[in-house]
Parts: sequence; structure tokens; C-alpha cells
Amino acid sequence: MSATADLATLTKPGAVIVPAAARWRERSDPVWRVARRRAPAPQPLSAEDFETAEAFSELMLDKILATGARITVESDFAEFVRLRLAASPDTPMNTTYDPGHVDLSLVNAFWFRVTDPAGEIVAMIAHRVFDTVDLMKDIASIRLWHDRPAPAPCVFRAIDLEAARGVAGRIAHSGGLWIRPDWRKLNLSGYLDHLGRALMIRNFWYDHMTAFIVDKLAATGIGIRQYGFPEIVGWIDFNFFTFRPVRLAYCQMTRRESLRRMRGWLEQPEADNIAAVVQ
Repeated sequence: MSATADLATLTKPGAVIVPAAARWRERSDPVWRVARRRAPAPQPLSAEDFETAEAFSELMLDKILATGARITVESDFAEFVRLRLAASPDTPMNTTYDPGHVDLSLVNAFWFRVTDPAGEIVAMIAHRVFDTVDLMKDIASIRLWHDRPAPAPCVFRAIDLEAARGVAGRIAHSGGLWIRPDWRKLNLSGYLDHLGRALMIRNFWYDHMTAFIVDKLAATGIGIRQYGFPEIVGWIDFNFFTFRPVRLAYCQMTRRESLRRMRGWLEQPEADNIAAVVQ
């Protein structure tokens, strides 16, 4: 399967206040005409990097299956939103995975449905890629969470986003994780996050991996211990349009850093998490 499909989403940075609808007129053009107008094209994977991503995907899949879970790859994001809201109505729904706010399809996004042997859903997580010429502007303009013509009222405050300034190319973003309580403590969060990361490198050739983590979870070190980010590099406050404002930690790393961590885990396949591999 070719990994070079163009993306129409988030290719043109916006302002903090979204102007009149005329600015978005180009979105009525066919996707292949508006994509990649300004964002730099992603660099193809080397044969070695492709093999690393594929081998790592297999390792993570083996670890997930060893828990007794089964996993399928899905592209119906309306279903993802429905299930996620039903499973955890008291936590914010990340609208970057909501087709009511963002253009999503199997061309640029997927999510994992994880079930127990009886077929009951026990976990889910979503992954997407988009192209940017300045990631900081796409975050500050809330286009990461809402790329529709009509403005969406929200509460947003950038506390520190300097690490995202000037970051350009193809961006991978993972989130919307939910795990049923009786299936926690099995390292599923790390396995699912890393499996999605490997597949996004293999299929979409991302340049940078990113995530936002709720502050209380970030304080536990999960972003570094389970997800393998080098560190927290920024903070924002955001209410996801319908929720109360939430403080979020921002994490990012390059494709090169991602692959280095994958190779480290492949050298120690018995390790339960990335913290046991990367010091």
C-alpha cells in the first residue's frame, strides 16, 4: 500500500481568530488540488527505517495479543466518538478525532478497537497525520481541533508553545485513549500508543510525533515512561469547545527520535515498556 497519499487537512496555518468564510473557499476544491500547496513533502523512509517500523509493529502487536486482547484497525470516526463518549462521559472528547470538527478519513487517520475474548470493547485510541508549515500556528489557531469554515467558540490559552514554533512537515498525533478499568495495569496504553506510532511511520512517513496529555496524567510521568517522549515541552489550557478548561502538557519528538526508541525496544523485546529501554 502506498504511503504517499496527500492530505488536505491543516495545510494552511490560521489566525487565532478565524476570519470570514471566504478564506476557506479553497476547501471546496477537490482534495488533490488543495493538498500540499505550502507544506513541505515528507521524506520517504529508508529501507532500514521501514524494516524497523514494520518489525516494531509486529512486536507491539504480539504484546497486545499476549494480554488476551484482540485489536482491529478502524476508520469510522463517528463510531469512535460515540464509543468514547459512552465509555468516559466525564472526560473531554478530543475533537481532533471528531469528524464533526476535523476532516478525517482512512487516508489520514485510523483508530484501534481493542476487545476482550467475548468481543466487549476494553480500550480505544486514535491516530492521525496532517501537514503544516508552522505547528505552533496550527495549535494556537485551534485548527488542530477544528478546521471547519465556521468559527467554534472555545476557551484556549497558550502557556508555552515555543517548542512547536516553526515545526513543519507531516505531523503525527495520537490521543483519545480510553482503557476499561479492569484492563489497566497491563501496559496497554504504551503498547497501543507505540503500535499506532509505528504504523504512522510505516504508512504516512511522519516528520514529527506529537501528543497532548491531561496535566494530572502528565504528572505521573506517563508521557515519558509509557509513551516514550523525551520530555514535556509545552503547556496549554483548552476546553475542547464543550468541556471545562483543561490544562494539557505538550510533547513532541522527531521521526529520528521515534525510530531510535523503536530500535532500542527491538534490541530488548522482553521489556514491558519504553522506560526499561531508553534511559
